[in-house]
Amino acid sequence: MDIQQLYKLYIQDVYRYLLSLCRDKSLAEDLTQDTFVKAYTALENIEPDAMKSWLLKIAYHTFIDYARRSKKVTFEEPDYFTGFSEGGSAEDEFQKIAANEDLYQKLDRLKPLQKRAIILCDIQGYSYKEAAAALSIKENTLKSHIFRGRSRLKLFYKKGSDEE
Repeated sequence: MDIQQLYKLYIQDVYRYLLSLCRDKSLAEDLTQDTFVKAYTALENIEPDAMKSWLLKIAYHTFIDYARRSKKVTFEEPDYFTGFSEGGSAEDEFQKIAANEDLYQKLDRLKPLQKRAIILCDIQGYSYKEAAAALSIKENTLKSHIFRGRSRLKLFYKKGSDEE
């Protein structure tokens, strides 16, 4: 498979995954480009069996490399007014965005592997098999990380509602 086919097939998946990690559209675009450059150079030497998982692994490592280079990753405030749909009210859209931000703040409190597993399976919609391959772990291990992460998220939400 050549890089153009790979790019056409998986550009959206890689971009969405990186966007869920960094939550910055322009940074996700840059990291996506870097991911495909790294994939192009590695593709000359090897041709992996599971391309999608292989690309997601490269994307994750590209994100980690960026985070290490910048020494601190700061997540910018989302642009609240650019994603409003015409059908719903501005208040409804704002509540959706606030709930989404709340979810990501709670996800940031999880262990890194639990967070990545939940993002891949619950938010991105990958199968357990694909997510396990992307994270280089066994499927049953992935399931236990998801279960523990979901349990902790429930506790975070319960604690939040008790405080109100």
